[in-house]
Amino acid sequence: MNSQLMVHVRLPLVNREFLMTRVDNERLIRDNSECRELLLEAMRYHLAPERRCALSTTRTIERKPKGADPYLFAVGGGSLFAIHSECEVYNPKTDTWSVIAPMLWRRSRSGVTGLRRLLYVVGGYDGNSDLATAECYNPLINTWNPITPMGTKRSCLGICSFDGLIYVCGGYDGASCLSSMERYDPLTGIWCSCPAMNTRRRYCRIAVVENCVYALGGFDSTNYQASVERFDPREGTWAPIPSMSSRRSSCGVVAFEEHLFCIGGNDGTMCMSSGEKFNVRRNAWEPITAMHNRRSTHEVVAMDGFIYALGGNDGSSSLNSVEKYDPKLNKWSVVCSMSIRRSSVGGAVLDCINIEYVLKQTMS
Repeated sequence: MNSQLMVHVRLPLVNREFLMTRVDNERLIRDNSECRELLLEAMRYHLAPERRCALSTTRTIERKPKGADPYLFAVGGGSLFAIHSECEVYNPKTDTWSVIAPMLWRRSRSGVTGLRRLLYVVGGYDGNSDLATAECYNPLINTWNPITPMGTKRSCLGICSFDGLIYVCGGYDGASCLSSMERYDPLTGIWCSCPAMNTRRRYCRIAVVENCVYALGGFDSTNYQASVERFDPREGTWAPIPSMSSRRSSCGVVAFEEHLFCIGGNDGTMCMSSGEKFNVRRNAWEPITAMHNRRSTHEVVAMDGFIYALGGNDGSSSLNSVEKYDPKLNKWSVVCSMSIRRSSVGGAVLDCINIEYVLKQTMS
């Protein structure tokens, strides 16, 4: 009976310290071979992060609670001479933005990603220096908490989440463009180094398609890049893939339905409104309809079958405008603007429950 219950417990998603100090000492686990095997499964998942894709089971996938809806978070950024700690959240059902708790640090040019219903913000620039610090936001309590800093200061970095890990690469450390990569495991709170990219990339973007991490564009201290490379976590190697049709630094990148979308950016002469998508199966780039606004240092995310582009800079000023793209119609439309202008903005999508209620209780 014990094993029949334990098979439904998601032990691989439990904090490693709790596994070792509590679960491992339970008589229920020690005295039952089937329960013991479930603990070993969880430990293998913790000890081999690069193999998590192969170790995936129902117990490694977090449950999605009923009533959870996707929300878009806009984090930090800058406008005129200000660096923001202020953040806000967009509800696509009501086409409205709401203010949430500010970050612990002011940040622009940071990396933002969602993982297991928490929002993670990594690195960036605070107006004086590039940052290694990181923090996470819990929408259930509208609160930010610090997490372990990266091993390297990074602004203008690429970030993505995959297989329960957060990957960051490239960026700028205050002295030079970076090619290095590191990953964070929320289960252990530890950052570790990964193989470096083949190209130094500042203002690059990364995204995951079919179990591989793609790094696109950026600036290598000399040239604006059209080049793209792909990292396979299972093999631990980077390999080049076909370049984009345009050079793009500070572009917006998102994975959507087995395609890689790259939108806007700067080609070294101007901010761009054009976009293109990479067909992984055909190994080729194809153009898409241009945005209404030219944008660089903006954010691009996928939510509810649409791709959203928010904030950024049009070459002369910071933007608060937001627009969404319908891949089926190949068409952009304007949605409600953010409350403040945000260039070098970070953004991500999280599934949340009753976030408007939480905000009313905590912001009043």
